[in-house]
Amino acid sequence: MIFPANTLILLVLSFACVSTRPTGPEFKPVIPLPDQLDECSGMISLGNGLYAGLNDSGNDAELFIFKLSEQPDTRTVKITGASNHDWEELTADSSYVYISDTGNNSGNRKDLKIYRISKAELIQNDEVRAEQISFYYPEQKKFEPSNKHNFDCEAMISAGDSLYLFTKNRGNSKTDLYSIPKTPGHYPAKYLDRFDAMGLITGADFRQTSVQNSLALIGYTVEGKGYHPFILYFPDVKNTAYFKGSSERFTFDGKLQTESISFHDNRSVYITNEEEHGDKGFVYQVDIQK
Repeated sequence: MIFPANTLILLVLSFACVSTRPTGPEFKPVIPLPDQLDECSGMISLGNGLYAGLNDSGNDAELFIFKLSEQPDTRTVKITGASNHDWEELTADSSYVYISDTGNNSGNRKDLKIYRISKAELIQNDEVRAEQISFYYPEQKKFEPSNKHNFDCEAMISAGDSLYLFTKNRGNSKTDLYSIPKTPGHYPAKYLDRFDAMGLITGADFRQTSVQNSLALIGYTVEGKGYHPFILYFPDVKNTAYFKGSSERFTFDGKLQTESISFHDNRSVYITNEEEHGDKGFVYQVDIQK
């Protein structure tokens, strides 16, 4: 792939922020994110080479549809019946796309929700109406602002008739697994399991094939003002026992605020980052299978 000269400069500067350990996989830049996705917190494949991305808190209720090309023709889709309090993740099934408005930095939100929109309408139209799935954590008893709590969530997947949430635990650096139904309504999130992430989980994707099911989580550790990326990979998930099988952890040196992960094929994932600390937003490819 050939990049324009100015893009190459940005690519080199951004890629320099992420170096890998000698035994780990490599962050390979694929393409700069569209300019509209300067705070990209979620990206998914819609099929046929199309991708959807979102920006997080403080932005409009919009999704951006694009292809991984040098000069993507980005289409903006307005999501009506929704607001962007703190959008953090995208997932999909054959019929719907789900937008998680579940960011909860201070742990004091009581309006957590997920928006459900038609996948076909998203691909075809510039305006799509949303339905609402709201929920709460039964385990949360306090709602005073805090930077040491376990009720933030930036990672979500779809499987069967449920959505599965992976929390970003600022209190203990673990991730808690919850499930909620996919249908509009108001629900208590059902606690299922916990995994010691040793960092903050910011994105998830689930790959189902006839051979096996795999889960990938992206996150980072915070050291001073730096974000140090890592990937948790669960290569053989049985049913919904996401944390019960074997797992691999890939860590990377450097500073990059990694926010989303999506399977590209059976051996690699795409990673995106927010434009923080002067970093340009990119789609990176990482090989997690040899």
